Amino acid sequence: MEKVINIIQGRVEQKKVTVLQDVNVTISSKEFVYLIGKTGSGKSSFLKTLYADLRLVDGQGEVVGYDLNKLKKREIPLLRRKIGIVFQDFQLLTDRSVMKNLFFVMKATGWKKKAIMEQRGLEVLRMVGIEEKAYKMPHELSGGEQQRVSIARALLNNPELILADEPTGNLDPETSGAIMNLLHAIAKEGTAMLMATHDMGLVEKFPGRVLRVEKNTIKEVEAMGNFNPFEVKEF
Repeated sequence: MEKVINIIQGRVEQKKVTVLQDVNVTISSKEFVYLIGKTGSGKSSFLKTLYADLRLVDGQGEVVGYDLNKLKKREIPLLRRKIGIVFQDFQLLTDRSVMKNLFFVMKATGWKKKAIMEQRGLEVLRMVGIEEKAYKMPHELSGGEQQRVSIARALLNNPELILADEPTGNLDPETSGAIMNLLHAIAKEGTAMLMATHDMGLVEKFPGRVLRVEKNTIKEVEAMGNFNPFEVKEF
C-alpha cells in the first residue's frame, strides 16, 4: 500500500520549544490509526505539522507525496487539498446552508463551475447519508448530522488522508458509534485516517493501529492488552 505519511526522526517545535522529537511514523492508504495522549502532549502539534501549519524542524517527512523539508509556501494549499480535516466542534458557517458551507470550501480550493460544485456537494452528502439535508441551515441539524457535514466537507477534494481531531468529542455514544462506522468505511475505501481521541472505549470497540504521544515522542502501542485503562483515563 502507498504511504501517505512517512516521518523519520522528526522534530517539532512550538515557539522554539521542542514539543516532539525522534518521531518515526508511517501510515499507508486504507489504514485507520488512532493518536492518543494526554492534553498538551503534542497531538495537535503533530497534526499541524502534517498539514504544514508547523514546520518539521529536523528529520525527514513526506505527507501525501509532498516533502515537508522542501515544501514551499505556495505549495501548502496544494498539500492541503489532498488532506481532509474533521474537527470536534464541526466548524460550520452558521449563516449559510449545508450546501453553501461546501461551496465555501470548494471555492477556496479552486472550484469554479457552480453546476459541478453542486453535483460534488450532493455526492459527498450522499456518501455520509444526509443528502436530503443539503439546503438546511446548520442549526436545523443534530450534532451527529453536523459532524456528517464536516466529514462530507473533508471528502470534497478526494483526499488521500483525513485528520480527525476528536471527531466524536461532542456527540452522545450512539451517534459516536455511527460516526466511527462511517470513518472506518471511508478508510476501507482507500482514504487513510488518523484520528486523535481521548475516548478509549471507542478505540476498544472500533479497533485500529494505536499511536501514543508520550515523553515528547510518538510510540506505537503493540496490542490492546498493553492498555491500562486507569493510566489513560485522564486523556
